[in-house]
Amino acid sequence: MLAMGKEIEVAILFADVVGSTKLYELLGDVRARDMVGICIDVMRAATDQNHGTVIKTMGDEVMATFPTADDALNAAAQMQRQIVSHPQLKSTNRPLPSASAATRSVVLENRDIFGSAVHTANRMTVRRRPARS
Repeated sequence: MLAMGKEIEVAILFADVVGSTKLYELLGDVRARDMVGICIDVMRAATDQNHGTVIKTMGDEVMATFPTADDALNAAAQMQRQIVSHPQLKSTNRPLPSASAATRSVVLENRDIFGSAVHTANRMTVRRRPARS
């Protein structure tokens, strides 16, 4: 039996590793995956430390919710600072985080969220990504 969803107001944050495809091409699968994994760990920690909840990870991307837009923006700023300064990520091919957020009502169902705000926040992240070659 499926659980019925309930509508809640949250700030949604999508954060991803910009240029991860290029990292895999330049560094190889193992090293690039290690770097992306570190970035995901940093994104998870920043989410937790700013009152957020990681809803899911998808490859090089994290989708999280926060009680307020301020919490989401603080987490995004923390992600940026920590990834840029992380000692294991210092190289000429350093990954960079990109983040976008939207605050609106979503449907919470089975520990996942759905709705137009999710699509809006995700589209904003996609627009910031460089063209893939």
